[in-house]
Amino acid sequence: MTQFSNPSPTRRLLVIVLVAATGGILFGSEPILAWTEQLSPTMPYQTELQSVADRWNTLAARLKMTVPYNTIRALERQIESYRFAPAPDQ
Repeated sequence: MTQFSNPSPTRRLLVIVLVAATGGILFGSEPILAWTEQLSPTMPYQTELQSVADRWNTLAARLKMTVPYNTIRALERQIESYRFAPAPDQ
């Protein structure tokens, strides 16, 4: 029988952050492209970063990898609209 030990809270947090970052890179190509478009033109490698982000966004959209991210963002916006909507009697 193999004994499993529980990972430390720090290790679990690190895994969660890494999974979230990987998911954001894979499925959030549109925000990454928007970020690269806002970079200063004088920044080193700005045009290369923007080119890579543009190609990744095109490929991700073609493979429909942007759907999960867009769905989650739409749900988040819908929840925010419920939360911050004016009271019914106003």
